[in-house]
Amino acid sequence: MSLESVEELRVFAQIVESGSLAAASRALGMPPNTVGRRIAALEERLGTRLLNRTTRSVSLSEYGRVFIGSAQRILDAVDDAEATLRREREGLTGVVRLGIPSLLAADVVHSLAPLLLANPDLRLEIAVHDRPVNPVSVGLDVLVIGAVLEDSSLVARKLHDLQLVLAASDAYLSRFGEPQTPAELANHRTVHFRRNPPETAWTLTDAAGEQHVVAVNGRFEADDGRALIDAMRAGLGIGSTSQRVLRAHPELRRVLPGFTGVSFPIYAIYPASGQRSARLQAVVSTLAEVVTRDTQGHALHGVTPGRG
Repeated sequence: MSLESVEELRVFAQIVESGSLAAASRALGMPPNTVGRRIAALEERLGTRLLNRTTRSVSLSEYGRVFIGSAQRILDAVDDAEATLRREREGLTGVVRLGIPSLLAADVVHSLAPLLLANPDLRLEIAVHDRPVNPVSVGLDVLVIGAVLEDSSLVARKLHDLQLVLAASDAYLSRFGEPQTPAELANHRTVHFRRNPPETAWTLTDAAGEQHVVAVNGRFEADDGRALIDAMRAGLGIGSTSQRVLRAHPELRRVLPGFTGVSFPIYAIYPASGQRSARLQAVVSTLAEVVTRDTQGHALHGVTPGRG
């Protein structure tokens, strides 16, 4: 339905409510001849007379009585849509379906709470995804991930750069010793994000910027970031994580402190239409603050040293 058609319906409904073309003209702030042209155009398009006119008043024809109910429902729907758009501009309303890594869930909920409390018409639905997925295909509005998906219809907004380091539990290091060089990792147990094919090497960078590719032999794999941290805490091996995780888990200790693992950017991925959504952009801006402050290693997409 065109905007002109909606305006014709609005004129028709106002004439019925006001009881005359002149009264409808005053209520609409529209010249009487314009009111007459609008109602005539509507009747011509429908092929029937909607109003019985006299010099003093108008009344509904038989077809007009049938049509007025449908016309009013259409106008109510248009009014509701306009009101929703106004609320979207003036405040945040509607639902945002957000995909986040498992280890970020608690931090995201905590950080988005003020946004939800300040906007009572805003709703948030969270789904945990530790693997790259197309947000549209799984019904998400936005996905936090450590890779750009090859889909030209998606927008990737960079949130932060994450630097990984190696760590293990005190229990593991007491039992198996602590490696002093990257080459010694070949003799240690390691934990990995689940991949196909399995990961067999890590790339570490020293203080001078030189890279060292070392063979590793993982005995534990998982596709959930929390499970990998729990495996490290349980003494199952050396893994890659972030300084944030080390601060949160004092039983974990950094291994090979003179070396770092991969560094990779963190993105918020969403459809191009999301750039016009005030609620989505408000959530993404808050996510940028969360990721900058609380990024947590594998939580983002399971990247381990040697893979970007």
